[in-house]
Amino acid sequence: MIGGIEDAHVLQDIVDAKAMGLDAFAMNINTFEWWATDTVDLLFKHADELGFGLFFSFDMAPGYFTDPSQYADVLKTYLTRPSYYKYNDKYLVSTFGGESVSDSSWASFKQTVGNVLVVPGFYQATPTDNFFSDKGSLDGVLNWNSWPNPDAGKVEVESAQDETYMSAAHSASKIFLMGISPLQYKHMDAGNNWYRRGESNLEVRLAQVLKMQPDMLEIQTWNDAGEAHYVGNIWPEPMAGSAAIRAYTEGYSHKGYKEILGPFVTAWKRGDTTTAGIVPSNGKEVQGTYWHHTLLVGADCSADPLGKPGGVEHAEDVVSGVILVASGQTALVAVVKSGETEMGKVNLVEGYNAFKVGGLVAGKVSVEVFSGSTMISGGYGSIEVANSGSLCNYNFQVVPLGVDATAASY
Repeated sequence: MIGGIEDAHVLQDIVDAKAMGLDAFAMNINTFEWWATDTVDLLFKHADELGFGLFFSFDMAPGYFTDPSQYADVLKTYLTRPSYYKYNDKYLVSTFGGESVSDSSWASFKQTVGNVLVVPGFYQATPTDNFFSDKGSLDGVLNWNSWPNPDAGKVEVESAQDETYMSAAHSASKIFLMGISPLQYKHMDAGNNWYRRGESNLEVRLAQVLKMQPDMLEIQTWNDAGEAHYVGNIWPEPMAGSAAIRAYTEGYSHKGYKEILGPFVTAWKRGDTTTAGIVPSNGKEVQGTYWHHTLLVGADCSADPLGKPGGVEHAEDVVSGVILVASGQTALVAVVKSGETEMGKVNLVEGYNAFKVGGLVAGKVSVEVFSGSTMISGGYGSIEVANSGSLCNYNFQVVPLGVDATAASY
């Protein structure tokens, strides 16, 4: 998400993304005001220096761009940069939305801009077997919806839409770009107050991706604090004007996701079709992270004028996570605790261990990994789970393993 981000923070974002194994940022932009273009210029400056990729994802949601002709000329000025990302030797261009743009408008845009690959991100379209029959000018599609439908209940994220999109794309010799995301939670105002399940989501999505083998992957997102699905840095300067977003993100770092996303990216680039071969990259017996909301589903947050987000009735009082176990390690057990309560134990196997343990109660949460009676790793949440609060905050606390229990504030 393009905001007014200072130079040092832009540089750090690229350094951290490269360390995770990512190839490029999709730059979501909805205006060409000076603060936005200044950040874009800084991104290209550091991406050129560090050998990182960048491509635009123009925001075509209601209220922003309505036709690709509005950004064609600006786009052309950046295509000459060394870091502008290419796929199949064409400059990649994406969107958020744009379902109503006519095929002739896309054709005109491509004629104006030149050697581009147009793969829009659709969130309101319905995937069908003949999806591209009237969209010949598109080069592919990104399915933005990487979470269960809000009214689907307590279900795991499904891949049925992705499978339809990918089949239609490949039948038409086009590209399918698949999204992966932890959750979606927004609590800004009366029109932006919803929750899309993160329980049984990211850890399930990673397995779906490897099984399906789409053409490209997009992590949703690096820094979208407003929708709480950030996996990278969220800097204070872009949020200076939004007290609402700051309220539900302050102290809620999601950088712990890198403990599993880094090894996953390695497996993806290696060509793995299952999660079985994903092992620690840290040189230790185990690596991983866990996540949970810090307000119980039935908690009282009636003092919050916005009230609980729509869809939170489908949330669960659980701890979810992934623990990677090194080759040759056996008989390891993860113990999940909430407050003074032991929620459960997870018997770990070599490789990838996704888990979801119910019974979350008020208090601090921990996950400790034991080999016999010896604790070899642990993660300790700093934010206590509560059964009441002045803010209906259902953002996730994301906790990496590896913290020394004796040094943790638990």
